[in-house]
Amino acid sequence: MRARAARAGAVLTMSAIMTAGLGFLASPASAQESGLTFYSGNFTTAVANFPAPTGACTPLPPTADSHVGWSGFQDVFFYRTPDCSGQETGAGTLLTYPAGRWTSFRAI
Repeated sequence: MRARAARAGAVLTMSAIMTAGLGFLASPASAQESGLTFYSGNFTTAVANFPAPTGACTPLPPTADSHVGWSGFQDVFFYRTPDCSGQETGAGTLLTYPAGRWTSFRAI
């Protein structure tokens, strides 16, 4: 009976530790982890952050190869032209891609 209680206590303790740890990982650690953040090195180095979607045509940082829409964003559309003309590519809010593939974007 004592062994069962000890195991139950250990399981509860580990569950609490894991829950706290996952909550820490899921919460934004900095201003770069809110809004829309573009990264280079596949989410390694933040190269640009946009706190809120505007829908305006915006130059894409040339070294960007990944992005995360942390909050407030529904979709990101990429363009191969600097003025957001031509064919758009819907990219969602989490994606990796070759740097330089697109030159501008709109975020909603």
